[in-house]
Amino acid sequence: MKKISEAALKKAILAVEGERSKNPPAFRPDRAQRAALLKSRRAMDEMVSRVMRDAGLDIKKFQALQEQRSVELERMVAKHKADALRRASRQKDTLQSTILEQTKALRDLASRKDFFPHPTFTLDKPFLIWSIPTRAISDSAAVPFGSWAKFKFADGGDPGFWTAVLGGSYSLKFGFYFYWANPYNDYAVINVATFMSAIGHLKAHASWSVDGEDISITASALLNLWFGWPDAVTVTSLQHDSVVLGEAEAHSNIFGGDTKGTSISSGVSLYKTMFPVPPGNVVVFEVALQLENDFGDFGDIEADFETGEFQISCPVVVFSLLNSPPVVMA
Repeated sequence: MKKISEAALKKAILAVEGERSKNPPAFRPDRAQRAALLKSRRAMDEMVSRVMRDAGLDIKKFQALQEQRSVELERMVAKHKADALRRASRQKDTLQSTILEQTKALRDLASRKDFFPHPTFTLDKPFLIWSIPTRAISDSAAVPFGSWAKFKFADGGDPGFWTAVLGGSYSLKFGFYFYWANPYNDYAVINVATFMSAIGHLKAHASWSVDGEDISITASALLNLWFGWPDAVTVTSLQHDSVVLGEAEAHSNIFGGDTKGTSISSGVSLYKTMFPVPPGNVVVFEVALQLENDFGDFGDIEADFETGEFQISCPVVVFSLLNSPPVVMA
C-alpha cells in the first residue's frame, strides 16, 4: 500500500496546479504583454487629460473631487467591514454551535447502518493546512472535529506582484487536506460529504482611468477529490463541488474610481458521489476557500479571513463505500 508524507503531498499538488496553470481557461497576457498594454494605457490617459485641459476643464480640481469621492467610498467600506467584525464577534458562539451540530449530523449519518450498509469512514483531522500558491497563513489548528485557519490576502499596485507574474486573472486556494488509502483488493467506490464555514470580508477597488477598470474578487468553498495519488501525469481532478460564498466587484470610469465591500458569513455542505479509488491507492480530499481575482491595470483587492473572529473552518470529512470490496490487502 502506498505511503504518504507532507513533503510528497505538497510536491504532488504543486505539480498538478503547475500543469493546470499552463492551460488557463481564459486568456491571460504574459508579463511582457501586460507591460506593453500598461504603457499604451498611460499614453491614452495622458492624451485624454490634454484634451480635457484644452477644453477648459480644471484638471487639478477634477482630480481633487475624484480623490474626495474615493476617500468617502473607502470610509463607507471600512465601516461595512467594522460592522461585519462586530457581527462575527457577537455570533461566535452561534457559529461554533452550528459547526458542532453539522459535525454531529455527519457523524450520526455515518453511523447509520440502515443508510450506509457498507463501511463508513470519518476523517476528523486534516493531514495538512496549506495554501496554493504558497501564501502566509497567519494562524491555524489541525484538531479533531474543529480545524480552522486564518489568513489575509491583499494585492494591488501598478501592477501588483501577482498580476505582473500571472496576468490579469488568477486564483488562490487556502485549504484543508485529508487523505485515505484504499486497503482493499478492489476498487472502492465512495460518496463524500463535508462541511466548511467562512467568516470574512472582501474588498475591491478600481482606480480612475479613461476607459474604465473592472476589478473583482470572488470567494468560493471547494471540495476537490484527487484521483489516486496526484502527479505530473494525473493532472486533472476528476470530481469537485463548489459553492460561491461572496463577491466584491468595483467598476471605475472617466468620472471616478470605485470601491466595494462584501461580508461573508456562511456555512456550506459539499458533496461528491460515485468516486472510484483504485486498490491500494490514495485519495486526497481538498476542502478549500478559493479566491478568484480579476484585475485591470489600476486597482487592488483584499480578502480578510484573519482579523478578529474572521476565519475558515473544516471540522470533518465523511465518506462511505457504495460497494463491498474483497478482503483487506495483506
